[in-house]
Amino acid sequence: KAFHYFLVGTKTSIRSERTFIMTSSEIQDEQSAEEKRQGGIAWSGSLVGSKNPNNLGYRYSHAHKRFKKDATENEKDILPINLVVQFQNRQGDELGDIVDIPTKSTMEDLSALVQSLLEEEEKVPYSFYARMQRNGLEEDIEITTETIVDFLRQQPSLSTEQTLTLTYHPLSIFRVRPVTRCTDTLPGHTEAILHVSFSPDGRLLASGGGDTMVRFWTVTTALPKQTCKGHRDHVLCTAWSPDGKYFVSADKRGMVMLWDPNTGKLQGQPIRAHTPKWVTSIAWEPLHYAPNSCCERFATSSKDGSVRIFNARTHAKLATLQGHTDSVECVKWGGSGLIYTASRDRTIKVWTADGNHDLGKLVRTLVGHGHRINTLALSSDSVLRSGPFDNRGKIHKDLIDDTKEAARQRYQEALGGEPERLVSGSDDFTLFFVESIQK
Repeated sequence: KAFHYFLVGTKTSIRSERTFIMTSSEIQDEQSAEEKRQGGIAWSGSLVGSKNPNNLGYRYSHAHKRFKKDATENEKDILPINLVVQFQNRQGDELGDIVDIPTKSTMEDLSALVQSLLEEEEKVPYSFYARMQRNGLEEDIEITTETIVDFLRQQPSLSTEQTLTLTYHPLSIFRVRPVTRCTDTLPGHTEAILHVSFSPDGRLLASGGGDTMVRFWTVTTALPKQTCKGHRDHVLCTAWSPDGKYFVSADKRGMVMLWDPNTGKLQGQPIRAHTPKWVTSIAWEPLHYAPNSCCERFATSSKDGSVRIFNARTHAKLATLQGHTDSVECVKWGGSGLIYTASRDRTIKVWTADGNHDLGKLVRTLVGHGHRINTLALSSDSVLRSGPFDNRGKIHKDLIDDTKEAARQRYQEALGGEPERLVSGSDDFTLFFVESIQK
């Protein structure tokens, strides 16, 4: 044996007159395997020497029994792959039988499992509480971790060899049910409806569509009131005057028509506003800023890059606002005597709206957007559109005979002493916010 282990140190072993080239580690592995098969006291050392002076080279081994080794840091974190749980509700009623679930399950997975056991059609999120012993008392501890295994690491005293009771709590007991039906259906148009708008008092509704028709509807009864024929192409945009006396519509051929909302009759001849380019937007002058105490002026924007202002009573063109180098997508008539236009040329232009001599004079050009500008909105849009009418569609009893003053008071109350604000939206994914533009 001494000769044998001496030759081990020289990486040579002679057995039965044959020579094998084996390393010392390979010989030790072979001996360990043989010892596991036979059991008993086995040699596990080497005559060559050991770094541990207390190691005498012997250990106890048994062929049919394993002894737990000292756990390393990684072995202490080893948790079972599966866990047996029993679901129950807050009243303690068990849900189904015990279930064997993966410890990597998330709270969403547990919610889906509970939903399937309850046979729920709607997806309801749940929170879960684990029942465990603390100081001799049973407590329900909420699982706030992402997975079950993370919770087990936080609770080392929790036994994984017994069935874990999980109590589920619905997170959305009171829910707002979605609207699943409409109150009324208004049939009539034979092609796509492209624009709708309420009257300033909210009692009438107007619509324009691809069938070239303009239709008026009574809101309270949801019945048609008037059907207006005259356009020869798609009706793209519509607008009510703030006092409710005029209604204007514009089509894809650049034609503008004014209607009497009460009779449905065309007022005067059609206006060739931007022929042949289509009209993109319409804006009425605010009632409180109108010079004659009645709304008569309105502005139209078009793909021809211009904005034109007309008189609704005379149908006369009062001004043409030119300066944009591409299609004007939106026009807004503000309550402080300014007109705002937004264009595909990435600019917003501000124009004066005072009287007739200074009407349409360029005040400022706002730049900054990196792509075309699609829309504009004013902080005073609601009161500018509804004029003297409040949210119930009524005029204050003391100002029934002075609608301009009623509109002015509503405008001032809406602003609350703050300046009128403008916001723009662009294809560059940004909104620009502008305050206090001076003439």
